[in-house]
Amino acid sequence: MKLFIPGPTQVAPEILQEMARPAIGHRTEECARVWKECRSGLRQLMGTQEEILMITGPASAMMEASIRNTVATRSLHLVCGAFSKRWFDIASACGKEAHALEVPLGQGFQGAQVREALQSGIDKGEPFDAITLVHNETSTGVTSPLEEVGAVLREFPDTLFLVDTVSSMAGMEVQVDAWGIDVCLFGIQKAMALPAGLAIASVSAAVLERAESVPNRGWFLDFIKLRDRNLKEQSPTTPSTAHLYALAAQLKRIFQEGLEARWERHAAMAQQTREWARGHGWGPFPEEPFLSNTVSCLARGEGPDFAPALEILKSQGLLVSNGYGELKGKTFRIGHMGEHTSTDLEDLFRHFDNALEAKVTEA
Repeated sequence: MKLFIPGPTQVAPEILQEMARPAIGHRTEECARVWKECRSGLRQLMGTQEEILMITGPASAMMEASIRNTVATRSLHLVCGAFSKRWFDIASACGKEAHALEVPLGQGFQGAQVREALQSGIDKGEPFDAITLVHNETSTGVTSPLEEVGAVLREFPDTLFLVDTVSSMAGMEVQVDAWGIDVCLFGIQKAMALPAGLAIASVSAAVLERAESVPNRGWFLDFIKLRDRNLKEQSPTTPSTAHLYALAAQLKRIFQEGLEARWERHAAMAQQTREWARGHGWGPFPEEPFLSNTVSCLARGEGPDFAPALEILKSQGLLVSNGYGELKGKTFRIGHMGEHTSTDLEDLFRHFDNALEAKVTEA
């Protein structure tokens, strides 16, 4: 099955081969070497000199960790889809006073909205310990202007800026230090083009200072414990060494391509997808300023019903996603990320066009 869903995505054969390396002890010098190599490469990828934390688990675990380690009282969550809503739900489940600032599906967030919400909290005597933003909302194909929002957060130094880059990291530009991000988290199964299984986050000095004073951080998700083990280039628990080898190799592939070239490839694939969709009467679901370069969420508009074609594609070994949640049947999503190329998309679109014609013929 070839995956054109918004993650997980295709993994290069040589990277899969790295996963087949023999198991090693997680307290050995070899494991420490790979751990250190990965953290160094991740700093380069993310544009940061801050601490890099890794855990064996999903990105949702890092979402919870960021709440447990930075929020003593209340948090503000920018909600524009299912995964930004998840962060709000996680904070509520952790017993925090979670507040949601919601916009209609298809919209993202701009700096002025964030400034107004944060200032309102201060004016009420209820400032927020942290604010969460999903950079690229996978459920709707919406990208919010991360740099712009980060600039606003500099006006509120007591509010930590927590960012989910799960479906943007390595596919779109993210500059952690330059853009003032306190926690930048992601999984590896989307634009990173690795098998799911590792969650990664950069954490600022301000985050670690905050964490020292926040009670009930838990054990597995404790940033302080994770930081302290990094001093030995280790994990507090047994990590997936197979994923570490694969991550180290994939980072080399990414740097060989070049970060800017990789971002440009993703932008070109997004444009290619939109142009093909317009030819069928479909169009982007997100509003124009918020279009994603890694996930195209396409609305039916004046175009034909796409659902039967999705089933035909699946039978041919090509997987494309229907809409997420309430958008199912109204939109569909194409993931053009990771190791996909323009040629891969041309092949997908040829099969898609044939599937559409087949259903017309049957009718």
